[in-house]
Amino acid sequence: MRLYIGALFFASLTVIFVIMIYIRLYVKKRRFFAKQAMTSELNHWISEALLEETPVEIEVSPTLRHYLRKPIHRQYIADSLINVRKNISGAATGNIVRIYEQLGLKKDSLEKLRSMRWYRRSRGIYELYMMGQREAMDEIARYTNSRNEVVRNEAQTATVGFNGFAGLSFLTTLTHPLNAWQQLKLLEQLNKLDIEEMPHLPQWLTSSNAYVQLFALKLTDIYQQFAMYDLVIRCLSSPSEAIRRQATTTIRRITGTPPAILKELFAGETAANKRNILRQFAVIGSAEDVPFLQAQLQDPDDSIKLEASRAMARCEGWDTFEQMAVNNEVLTSIGKQVKYEMGL
Repeated sequence: MRLYIGALFFASLTVIFVIMIYIRLYVKKRRFFAKQAMTSELNHWISEALLEETPVEIEVSPTLRHYLRKPIHRQYIADSLINVRKNISGAATGNIVRIYEQLGLKKDSLEKLRSMRWYRRSRGIYELYMMGQREAMDEIARYTNSRNEVVRNEAQTATVGFNGFAGLSFLTTLTHPLNAWQQLKLLEQLNKLDIEEMPHLPQWLTSSNAYVQLFALKLTDIYQQFAMYDLVIRCLSSPSEAIRRQATTTIRRITGTPPAILKELFAGETAANKRNILRQFAVIGSAEDVPFLQAQLQDPDDSIKLEASRAMARCEGWDTFEQMAVNNEVLTSIGKQVKYEMGL
């Protein structure tokens, strides 16, 4: 009897398992054919949109209208149009956006934007930005200081995408982190634009948010904002090692010379920042800096000695270095490496 019950149990499990596999395959098959049908009609519209410079009107077939009733199919169409929009430019983009709007997909994106779920909200922001829905700009801008990092980053990207340099205004009130990857993305966006005035740059350089200060220093560096010299000098005394390091690089790039204050602050810096300061002297130092660089050859940290040696080689101080390297195995080894690097 027990054997019979056991066999019946396992037979039942097998039947259930087979039914589940069948249902799964059936659903996948239906989705496959649905995507094929939608893709076929989309490709026809997209081809027309790319060829026509004038606005196109689309005629939705009963089959596609049926598919559009399901959110998963609407999302597939929205994703397809966004992928096309990312890879084209010119008048054709307007027609792709027109298809997006005529199919009612803008409404879906707005609903996502207003969702309480962060992943839907971030997706809504992305879709509205990619489809150039500038009328949603003010609503998107409200999330540039969102507690959720993904939502915040998408909103910041969209705001700068819509407004260019003026879109950086969110930095004034930003209280959350601006991570390195997001800073890079924003700089890449700005790199495609003509430079504009940044009236809030002094405020960002003195912000209580260290991430904003760091990003402002990068803006000062890249766009050669020499008028910010005094504020950049102040950043050299920041409690943040990263801000001091960026300020060191920025001050050299906007002035063309490493200021004397770098020598004054050198002794109290971290090893990483000391190396960075020495790299600035290696780029635009002069013979006047050789005594300072020579003193760093006494540092117990060999990496400091190496950077000082590289700087001396570029500041007409190599003869001095070689004199100090006599009977000094460490400096002799460093000297060989520097010579190899510079082809001396």
